[in-house]
Amino acid sequence: MHVLSLFIRTCLVWFIIFLAPPFETSATQETKLKSQRYYADGIQLSQAKYWKEAADEFRKAVQVDPEHKLAHANLGVTLSRLGNHKEALLAFDEAITLGYDHTLLRYNRGLSFAKLNLIEEAIQELELSLKMDPRNVKADYNLGLLYIKQNKADHARKQVNLLYTRNNDLAKKLFDSIRPKYKIISVDNGGSIKGRVSMIGKVPSPRFFPLIASPNLEYCNRISDGKGHRILFDFTVSESRGFKDTVVKLIGIPKGKPFSNKIQKMVMNRCHTPKYVIGAHNGETLLLENKDPVRHEVVAYEFTDRGVDQRSHRPVDANTSQVRDIFVKGDTENFLIKCNLHPFLQSRGMIVDNPYYAITDEEGNFSIKDIPPGTYKVIAWHPFIPNQIGTITIEPGSQSTLNFEFDGANVQRKIYNDDWQGYRFAPVYDSKENFYGGARIDDPIEVLQVYRELKD
Repeated sequence: MHVLSLFIRTCLVWFIIFLAPPFETSATQETKLKSQRYYADGIQLSQAKYWKEAADEFRKAVQVDPEHKLAHANLGVTLSRLGNHKEALLAFDEAITLGYDHTLLRYNRGLSFAKLNLIEEAIQELELSLKMDPRNVKADYNLGLLYIKQNKADHARKQVNLLYTRNNDLAKKLFDSIRPKYKIISVDNGGSIKGRVSMIGKVPSPRFFPLIASPNLEYCNRISDGKGHRILFDFTVSESRGFKDTVVKLIGIPKGKPFSNKIQKMVMNRCHTPKYVIGAHNGETLLLENKDPVRHEVVAYEFTDRGVDQRSHRPVDANTSQVRDIFVKGDTENFLIKCNLHPFLQSRGMIVDNPYYAITDEEGNFSIKDIPPGTYKVIAWHPFIPNQIGTITIEPGSQSTLNFEFDGANVQRKIYNDDWQGYRFAPVYDSKENFYGGARIDDPIEVLQVYRELKD
């Protein structure tokens, strides 16, 4: 879609806000009252969206009292809604000449300039409107669209960031209007890469969550280690030292194959999701599928150099599915999706800017195909250990190999207050015979998790 036509379709919110009665005029009291009656009728018609009839009333108001500045201003709005943008600008100008200036007058004036393809003038008006009132999110949004029209994508992205925490819907809408940096081309003679990620040294213990602090005794807490804890295996290393759940991605690829059109799923089953780590590009759609008979309060957090910010927070009811956008601020490096009721249900993700990435399997293996020939940096990422970086040269039609090795001594996971070291409960709370003081029920939900420490 042509950007200007997109702008025209998305900039239809005109404000009828000039509702205050007029101030001093040179007209007689009778004339003022007559003009004010026309003005009041025009406001009522505008609120009912009878734009032509409203314009007629505002015209009568200014004919009777040419110094009725609010009538001039609202005449400009109604004329804009009728597509008479040149005449609308004259009305706005008359209101300004008479001494009436307002952030929304400037906003509406800017939209009229934009509809006439006077982009610079439109930008000036929207910028002035924002100086008068920085809270006008629609002005920020439309300003971003105008920057896109000028092929100023970086300026538009700044507007996305401004909108991000104030109106996420408009931020996402503007983000989707910006042409992505990564370009899709046909890769006819690409190469591939395969490899293995492993870990040496001591393997970090998994996370142990005390179930006494978690709801759903009847379901989610039935899965435990038999000692009052639910285990989250955030470091999974095989007997052969293969490191599962690491993202391996190539950087510095400006163009290549398209992203997969298959929607990623985060399946919640038995208060657990099998994908502890995922990769996703900004704006990607994620399907949340809750197969549990309990509700999950799914929250997204984004991580930057500045810290952690909470994003979307919406429940996913029992046995339902929900679609969400992975939409994060521009400098976000990775994110976390978790249930706030059951914190052991979580998945961590890395933001990618091209489709050349893979997640390691149970033995730490990965492969990436259809790579444009060239030399690239490759990053192996896990949320709780420093990145490993390598370099690979991809030859046309050939396969290259690159392996990564992490050292367990370099783990940077925080010591959380719910880690296993700080909590041990008497077996009466959770054992093979008793469950929080009551008899266990033998059913398919019952799972006792086993953690076996991997020796150096």
